[in-house]
Amino acid sequence: MPVATARRAKEAQQQESEIVVGRILRTLFHNEQSGYAVIVLQPTGEAHDRLYDSLSDDTITAVGYLSGVREGDEIRLAGTWVTHPKYGRQFKFTEHEVLLPSGREGIVEYLASVADGIGPVKAGRIVDALGLDCLDKIRENPDVLRTLPFVKPEQVEQIASHLQKNQVQAELTALICRQGITPRLAAKIYAAYGAESLQVVKDNPYMLADDVWGVGFKTADLVAQAVGIKPDSPFRVEAAVKYVLRTAAGEEGHVYLDPKNIVRLVLDLLGKTSGIGVPHVAEAVSTLASREILVREGHAVYHQALYHAECQVAERMRSLAGRKKVEWEDLDDAIFFAEMASGIEYAPEQREAIRTALTSGLSIITGGPGTGKTTVINAICDIYAQEYPAYDIYLAAPTGRAAKRMSEATGREAKTIHRLLHYSSIEGGFEYGWGNPLPGPGLLIVDEFSMCDIELARDLLAAVDDLQVVLVGDVDQLPSVGPGSVLRDAISSRVVPTVRLKFNYRQAGGSKIAEYANMVCQGIVMPLQSSGDFCFVEVDDADEVAPIVAELVKQALAEGLSVMDFQVLAPMRKGSAGVNALNELVREIVNPKQPGENECKGFRPRDKVMVVKNNYNLGVFNGDLGQVVDVGRGEVLVRFEEGFLVPFRGDDLELLQLAYACTVHKAQGSEFPLVIMPLVKQHYIMLQRNLLYTGMTRAQKRLVLIADPWAVKAAVQNDKVAERFSRLAERLKGDGVG
Repeated sequence: MPVATARRAKEAQQQESEIVVGRILRTLFHNEQSGYAVIVLQPTGEAHDRLYDSLSDDTITAVGYLSGVREGDEIRLAGTWVTHPKYGRQFKFTEHEVLLPSGREGIVEYLASVADGIGPVKAGRIVDALGLDCLDKIRENPDVLRTLPFVKPEQVEQIASHLQKNQVQAELTALICRQGITPRLAAKIYAAYGAESLQVVKDNPYMLADDVWGVGFKTADLVAQAVGIKPDSPFRVEAAVKYVLRTAAGEEGHVYLDPKNIVRLVLDLLGKTSGIGVPHVAEAVSTLASREILVREGHAVYHQALYHAECQVAERMRSLAGRKKVEWEDLDDAIFFAEMASGIEYAPEQREAIRTALTSGLSIITGGPGTGKTTVINAICDIYAQEYPAYDIYLAAPTGRAAKRMSEATGREAKTIHRLLHYSSIEGGFEYGWGNPLPGPGLLIVDEFSMCDIELARDLLAAVDDLQVVLVGDVDQLPSVGPGSVLRDAISSRVVPTVRLKFNYRQAGGSKIAEYANMVCQGIVMPLQSSGDFCFVEVDDADEVAPIVAELVKQALAEGLSVMDFQVLAPMRKGSAGVNALNELVREIVNPKQPGENECKGFRPRDKVMVVKNNYNLGVFNGDLGQVVDVGRGEVLVRFEEGFLVPFRGDDLELLQLAYACTVHKAQGSEFPLVIMPLVKQHYIMLQRNLLYTGMTRAQKRLVLIADPWAVKAAVQNDKVAERFSRLAERLKGDGVG
């Protein structure tokens, strides 16, 4: 036999799947996020006899993905033998099943471990009454336990549920892990569907993308392949349509897409070999619209939630803006006395903003940093409180950092919008909203409103009835991370009374940050040289950025700044000058790993972290910044800037990211004493005027721009605001929609 042929035959023999049964003695490694584990197994029964001669110490090392197992469990593994270059011979398994104990001692131990109030004695009585096959009997018919008077109903439920969970998760794992999907997903699926899990996965696995946290279309598509769903299945096309709409909203801020875009995106996603064409996509859109999952309005296709949010925002804004002007006696005198009390002489545009806010049902005040928005907010509050001392004044902002800054600037309590509206985990929504507005009469001022997407704006305005509303924000900043461009659309509609503050007091006071940001806003390339509170460091290549950032961070620490006082901002996550690389760089300087110190999911004590997705049950929201104060087994405890502590466990840990560096988008609504911002050719696709402007204006006292002059010029000259498909402005104007 030729050598090559013999080698291939040997390799094929080595790759032949085997079954190994044994008891888990130790877990050497277990990644809770992926489920990957390295375990020491003691083979039992036939497996022990078969492998005995090849075992050096009566054990084997097995590697693969596990969920829901413990040391001491007996487990059946399916896989192949491999030779690791460092650790030697290992059994690499692709499927696993936790086996039920068969001997009396094992069954008693099992029953005593899964039900509250059942110890070894009572467990022994169950075995004596039902026999050594009692676990199979209970799994097939839990009612056999109910015949035993000493077993309580809740104990019956606990035992039956645990047996069912083990069986279903084992079958799920065997079913879906053929496509490289980790067993951890089986646990998530079971948590969502319980006993129905197998049926859901077999019938329509694309439901997972709607119902299971962390599962998107692509993972659901892998599961579908594993269970044999056809590539041209209507379920697949419908899921793809929902996916492209969801992605367009989440990544590009679109509230709707036109049918042509949907067809193009779906066909690109599913591939030319799927057998799916334009008629299939059109049929899927029609089917989803008939089930009221989507809404078709002319040439716009919306997810129904975003459609209703846009309509409701338009209705509330038109209603509030259309209210009769609030009559004031001697308002000019009140403004004059506020000037005297504050010691500040208001500019004519500030007076106009104060007057507009106090006489309108809904108004907008827009302007960049340093244009006196806080002065105007203070004046509005003081005059309103003087005239209506018994009325409420509500101050709010989208993020905790923005609310804290608002509170410090006004001397009044300010809350995040989410906390103002009082989320109720019991009811699963906000306490204040439709049918239960915030108590009035009163005044509501919302700062950093440019950060509000269409859904948050809907939730906020739904809670407004007997209140005057003032929306404050910088329309020249980046739009909200979520879908819509609410502030820009409301201003462009000309339906909402709006005042723009233009004079920059910081610039007049000598701030180069303010001066240069204003130049950028006007499309003028600022002087690329250090001056005052602006420092420019020229680089030619992205690889030059990291060492400069490292030196700047060391200097900031030497000056006494904490990690919460400075922020590295980058236009994008990838690349040597991106967020991911800079996060690790800064972390190793400010918070290197200490010997013997615990880590959990990559987080360690003192880490600066950011919440990247709202979680109403925990009371944390996208953009919240905090610092890890403790790491335990499977838990990370974070103290947020508002002072409260939140423990993160399990899937909730996916809400956190390191935040020594973050994207400019994520920094909206925040300001820091020191901002370090790289801008190089590597960031080409993100070089936009509003991104550079937003990044620069996050700096309160000092801005260090590490940049390639070409990249700065490209960003300043690119004033094309990425178009967001929204019909809010048209709805506000009543232009044939809604």
